[in-house]
Amino acid sequence: MTIITCNCGKLEVHFATTKPLFRLICCCNDCNAILHWAAWKNGRTFYPAFQGIDKIYLENSLKVAKGEENLRWVKITPNSVCLRGVATCCYASLFVENLSILGPKIVCVDVDYCKVRGAEACEVTAQIFEKDVPSNRKNAVCEGFKGPRFEEGPEETPMWPSVIPTIVNAQSNELIVPDGFGSIRDIIEKSVKSYGWIELEDYNDNGDPPIVLAGSN
Repeated sequence: MTIITCNCGKLEVHFATTKPLFRLICCCNDCNAILHWAAWKNGRTFYPAFQGIDKIYLENSLKVAKGEENLRWVKITPNSVCLRGVATCCYASLFVENLSILGPKIVCVDVDYCKVRGAEACEVTAQIFEKDVPSNRKNAVCEGFKGPRFEEGPEETPMWPSVIPTIVNAQSNELIVPDGFGSIRDIIEKSVKSYGWIELEDYNDNGDPPIVLAGSN
């Protein structure tokens, strides 16, 4: 199994597989906004914005082993299709369901912002969404990456050669879910039914700091 825990250890999730389907470094505004918000919620005053976020992608077969009461789901807007699991005990960012890009068989794990054990080593497939990086961070974030790089993502890029075949292959393969495991959608629906959504819009209410990413000018 691949074992995902939050930073304080109260929430633990098990994936049935140890082999990542692929690995990406993401530079998008959405991911950076979530991590900036999570840092604020945890009382940290600084998040190093646009540093490139390391993510592995696993088959959608998982279960919550402990701390289910600490798992919440965050949407950047009420209509967002990208759903992110965070641990409210320490505001670690754990994983993402993105049906628009990944489909229902793949789950993204934020390996930089939670603890991961048991996953096999995986080379970085590509760095994506460099278009979102502000000009004053381009050299630090983009120029230092030596692998395949993409200004945009699959929605805007007709051929995403290092990534698209891998995603399509994973989407088309049969997903075998062992006894005791289920899909991330099952976990989301149960959690949202009990606790509702967390929306980033709340971050701007009641005089709270606006969502301004450090170094994004």
